[in-house]
Amino acid sequence: MDGIVAGHFPFLAIGLGQDGLCLRAIRNLERGRTLLLHCRGIEVGRLVLPRAVTEGMSIEVPVTRLPCVPLPAELRLSTELDGPDLAAPWTIDTPQSALTLLGAPEVQVEDLRLEHGVLRGTGREARNGLLEPVLFARINGSAARMVTAEPPVGLPEGGCAFRFSLPIRPADLQDTGLSVELYLIGRDAPIASFGWTRAGAGEAERRLAELESRLRQLEEEALAQQQSLQATLRRQLDIQQERIDAFIAAAATLLLDRLAAAPGSEPEALRSLLATGAPAHAGQPVFDRTAPQLTVLPEDGLFGAGWHTEESYPSGSFRWMSLRGLLLNPAPERPLAAVTLQVCHLYNVEAPALSAMLDDAPAEAEVSADGYGGFTLRLRPAEGPRPVRLVRLESLTGGSPAEDGESTDRRVLSFAVSCVVFDYAG
Repeated sequence: MDGIVAGHFPFLAIGLGQDGLCLRAIRNLERGRTLLLHCRGIEVGRLVLPRAVTEGMSIEVPVTRLPCVPLPAELRLSTELDGPDLAAPWTIDTPQSALTLLGAPEVQVEDLRLEHGVLRGTGREARNGLLEPVLFARINGSAARMVTAEPPVGLPEGGCAFRFSLPIRPADLQDTGLSVELYLIGRDAPIASFGWTRAGAGEAERRLAELESRLRQLEEEALAQQQSLQATLRRQLDIQQERIDAFIAAAATLLLDRLAAAPGSEPEALRSLLATGAPAHAGQPVFDRTAPQLTVLPEDGLFGAGWHTEESYPSGSFRWMSLRGLLLNPAPERPLAAVTLQVCHLYNVEAPALSAMLDDAPAEAEVSADGYGGFTLRLRPAEGPRPVRLVRLESLTGGSPAEDGESTDRRVLSFAVSCVVFDYAG
């Protein structure tokens, strides 16, 4: 390769900047040579030397794009894709390095549409394939809400694309219609906007959106109640089977012993056995629905859709929640003052971040550290104590250990709770 020997690098990579990868020449190189910068066999930048390079001179190879590849990734410098390296590979460890090279992301939104009460679309970033999109929406110019974004996929020409969705609630439809502005964290201006005027959202459309929302709520409540009933039935059957097995074992032992000691007194032996039998196991305690405070444990059947099976260890038991979860109120007819969740584990975050609904009304959420490495999450009805049937939780963070390369666990996890306490007013 014109005097370039593999293992003897003519350049030393010294850093990344907005102008690209900065290099320092270790030996002379003639003008007109083309320098290619590539990542995983994909060209990301090139520079044709306008003049001869002398030892000690600094040059910068511009980076025009970065592909969607797993991190860490290496930037390699050569005169052709399969040629020897001209400098030691430069490692990119985090997506923030892409922001240093390419600047703020320039996301273009395509195919923005409203389908069955959900605003959907596709975002495309033509240069930054390492983008980790975090989006939020401003509804009708005031209320802010997080937008769910799927993991990006790579584009053949570099960069990435991702799909996103935002549920539209019936309360979002006002007399003047609906307006939604989409923002990307890192950009001050909205990347897209959606408007629906009153002419497009008439009374029939409003009623349809309300019916869809109510139907979805009823389906979630029915699923949560079904899971609760199944868990209660399983506990009752287990308790009943334990009592039957204990009675059979005790009856067989005592009756045979007494018959052997006193032949001919079978009726008296049976009556004595029934009188001295051990009491049945209490099993799951029944909630005292008049108490000012009720505690729900991980093994109880009041955890609805979105919660994984409880996990028990010598240190205690807990349940992981996916991105969304439902909780049934054990006393829905009483005015609820607050709900307290004891958070004992978090997935890849330092503090829980979530939104909560009590039935169909937003809840006031307060997060505080408990002093033992966990957090206490307290939810209150915004308008004071009132009867509540269902607590809806939606985590703003979460992920899958299998997809993140941490383990083979393919569940989606956000946070885990060790108990839930319901406080009632009066």
